[in-house]
Amino acid sequence: MSNFLKPKDFKDFDEAPAPVQLPDGSYEPVLTKEDLKICSRRMLLMDTASYSYATQNAPCCTFAAYYALRKIYGNDREAFNTAILNQLDCVFNATPPVSGLLLGAGLAIEDRGHLGGMAAENDLKVGLMGPLSGVGDVLIWILPMTILGSIAGYMAMQGNPVGILLWVAVWAAILVWRLQNYVQGYDAGAKVITSMADRISILTDAASILGLTVVGSLIYSAISIYTPLTFTFGEISLSLQTGVLDQIFPNLLGVIAAAVTYRLIKKGVKLNWIILGIIVISWICAATGILGVAPAA
Repeated sequence: MSNFLKPKDFKDFDEAPAPVQLPDGSYEPVLTKEDLKICSRRMLLMDTASYSYATQNAPCCTFAAYYALRKIYGNDREAFNTAILNQLDCVFNATPPVSGLLLGAGLAIEDRGHLGGMAAENDLKVGLMGPLSGVGDVLIWILPMTILGSIAGYMAMQGNPVGILLWVAVWAAILVWRLQNYVQGYDAGAKVITSMADRISILTDAASILGLTVVGSLIYSAISIYTPLTFTFGEISLSLQTGVLDQIFPNLLGVIAAAVTYRLIKKGVKLNWIILGIIVISWICAATGILGVAPAA
């Protein structure tokens, strides 16, 4: 494989040095800027080419970080395997051009904390991937497309190629920046870990709370289940959805569905079977009138 995607000094487990643990329990950082640039290149190569319904962009993140993790864990094969599985299991979905900032910060945590830093790394990724994507969508996908695209199109209609050249130049600059944003993310993450060395548990707890809040909000905003069932007592009718369930807990059916799905995943049920089960149950409930489409507000 080309050195463009693989470190020149890559060593197998039998040849790699053992990680050096410091007196405070952390580890000697080993990643260099070149290692992180290789992560950026590998992430750019894969992007969203490998996608998982369970963990979304996690396979791409794992491919990008593979050689960095090999270097972090040195000759500790078991710890490396645990770290790789953690990368594959951690849900991640962020705007691709800015994802390296967050993933680089995560590597900074793992470079110093090894397996002990994985929980903080996961919480950081899950908690900040949404806000970071919001910024990335606006600054990279929306503004250049709309503003520069409009200018380029108007100038092209006038026979002037400067507009399209400007548009290409901006995207080239974004590409160059993207090829090193793991470095910038790592530097930011390293500064946080260094400045909060004696308060790392506080950082971990804060990131955990943020991650749980984000996941909890996704249940309410992304899962919508409505039942049109109505109870009738003489001349009085009571909607099961608005009159009972929503009074107990808004979107209660969505929360129950998410809890049952989570429980099945924890029990080891294959995700494909869970998805198939959801489809079949939805068909049956829709056909029998148990579930339906919520009326427009």
